Amino acid sequence: MTTISKFGRTLLVVLFLLCDFISGQSFPSGCAYSSTTGIPGIFTCDFTTVTLPLTFNTFSSPYPQRLVINNVDGQLPASSPSASFSGFSSMSTANLDTNFPASLEIKCVSNGNLLLFAGTFSGLSYMQELKITNCILSGGLPNNVFSDFGDLDSLIIDGGSINGLNADSLSGLNITKLSIPNALGMFAMMNLALNTNTFPSGFFYPLSKVKAIILDNLSTSSAMSLPTDTFTQNTNVETLSLSHSSLTSLENNVLSSLGALNYLNLTGVKWACTCDSLWILSTISTESINAIGGPVCDTPSDYQDKRATTYYYNMCPQDDACRGTPGIVAYSTCITAWQLANYALLILVLILSALGLGLIIGTRTSLHSARVKLEMKKKSSWQKVQEAMRRGGGGQKPPASTGPPKNAGWI
Repeated sequence: MTTISKFGRTLLVVLFLLCDFISGQSFPSGCAYSSTTGIPGIFTCDFTTVTLPLTFNTFSSPYPQRLVINNVDGQLPASSPSASFSGFSSMSTANLDTNFPASLEIKCVSNGNLLLFAGTFSGLSYMQELKITNCILSGGLPNNVFSDFGDLDSLIIDGGSINGLNADSLSGLNITKLSIPNALGMFAMMNLALNTNTFPSGFFYPLSKVKAIILDNLSTSSAMSLPTDTFTQNTNVETLSLSHSSLTSLENNVLSSLGALNYLNLTGVKWACTCDSLWILSTISTESINAIGGPVCDTPSDYQDKRATTYYYNMCPQDDACRGTPGIVAYSTCITAWQLANYALLILVLILSALGLGLIIGTRTSLHSARVKLEMKKKSSWQKVQEAMRRGGGGQKPPASTGPPKNAGWI
């Protein structure tokens, strides 16, 4: 092989490698890229090997629209010793692929600690979903910790624990249902332990546009308590889930601000059943809320593990579901006098319709019977005429026809 041909082959290989480098993905050391779930794919960065800050311009082809940081056990600082994210504010929403939401997921190692700060997520305003999985948030949720995000479609904290909530933890955060695939408009805390048994007053206030609040399977320091003002500002909530929580009751009127509420999940909630604590059953009925599951009595012992409705209807005087409006109450549901009048009118119309239909059928039957009799009478009269003419009607012969002439009018 000549020197020229060797040089040509080497040059060709270099060109191929260069093209592959130019067209391929680039990302920081400690990160990897996968498109198995679709394109744009997911950049996954290993917290144990990556060097913070993650820098925007070290990601390319595609832009870091879907980002996962796993094996976390430590802090995601805001500034010192360095920021966690750098240059991400230059990401334009015009560069987002609308087939996928822009998402960030933080996954901790088993029993991994995660320290967050106000400013941790600086520059990530283009993100639309945030999920924190299996992390021990030993520093709790600091004030304004999520305020650097723009509008999030969902914030999910799943697994682990939170060592402290502040009234302003969610300050500056807006969760709303975005125009993205499988939009949720949801705030969720589930399958985790709290070092308190309640939420600070005003904790949920910033979420004025949220559509769903999920507080499932929360382990608390004692029986969970939700003060009356907990959801005062969450007027757009359509779904509230409190399943498998340590609630034993709800403060009266805690749901009064949730005028848009359609679904309430109380699956697995063990209630301290009293007539006062079961006000929620009549509210579910009068407000036409779809209850998923339902409270089960833990106390008194005679009703343990029985549905709260059994206790309520056996032990509690039933409220006037009509609230002073003339009507009757059936199974805690008010049927007003106006509704009763409408039902009575409907029944009367149905009866009159049935009578009218019967009259029409009877009349048609009678007319048909009379017509048949008339036809038979005509035939009989014509036969008599023929018979008389055969017996000697002055030399006349009966007509050849065996039936009466048409329109002859014989009777």
